[in-house]
Amino acid sequence: MDKGEANVIELVNAWARYSADTPNADLPGFCLHYLTEHASLSTGETTEDIPDQDGLIHKQWLESMTGQIYRSPVPVQVEARLGALVGRLGKYAYFYSKKAMQPFDFRSIEEPVYLIALMQMGTPKKSELIYEMMAEFASGTDVINRLIRMGYIEEFPDEQDRRSRRLKITPEGLKTIQQAMPVMNRVGAVAYSSLTDGEKALLTQILDKLDHYHAEHFRQSRNADFDEVYDRMVGSRD
Repeated sequence: MDKGEANVIELVNAWARYSADTPNADLPGFCLHYLTEHASLSTGETTEDIPDQDGLIHKQWLESMTGQIYRSPVPVQVEARLGALVGRLGKYAYFYSKKAMQPFDFRSIEEPVYLIALMQMGTPKKSELIYEMMAEFASGTDVINRLIRMGYIEEFPDEQDRRSRRLKITPEGLKTIQQAMPVMNRVGAVAYSSLTDGEKALLTQILDKLDHYHAEHFRQSRNADFDEVYDRMVGSRD
C-alpha cells in the first residue's frame, strides 16, 4: 500500500469516527474538525536552551511593534498566546477603523457599532442595548447620549413600563450608518486582506464557535467572581 492509499484510508476512518459521534455530520464540519484535531499548536516558543547570566532558560520569542523579537523569561501557554493575538488584532482593527471614520462625526468606532446593533434590535431598552454591547452601564450610557444629541437615536417611554426608556434609530441615524457601512467593510478588507477566502471561512467558523460559547456563559458570569467562572468553564477539563 502506497502513502496515498494509506492517507485515503486514514481519512475515511476519521470520517467514520466523526459521523458516528456527530449528529447531522456534514463535510465542512468534518474538515474543520479534522484540521483542528491535526493542527500543530505553536506558541512562539522553542525548546532549545541558551546560556544567560542567570543560568539556562528556554527561548520564548515574542514579536513587538518595534519589529524586534524579545525573549520572555516565562513560558507562554497557547491560550495566553491566543488571548494576546486576539487583543492585538482588535487594536489593529480599531486603528484602521478610527482612520476610516474620520469623514463622519463619530467620536469612536463604538458609535456606529451601537447604531448597527440598535438597527438590528429594533426598539430595545437602553439597558438591553448596553448589555448587548457588553459595556459598563456608565460608558454605554455616555455613548447612547452622544448619539441622541447627534440626532441618530430617539429615546421614548416604554408603554408597558413608564420607568423604562426605549430607543430607536432615527432616519438620520439610518442614513448615516448606510453611508458608513461601505467604509466599515473596507476596514474589514484591510484587516483580513492577507487571508485567503478559505482561511477567512475557517477563521469565521472557529470564532463563531467561541462567540456562541461565551455568549451562553457570559449571562451566568456577570455577577460571579473569577474563580467561580474558571471552575464552571475550565475546571472540569483540568
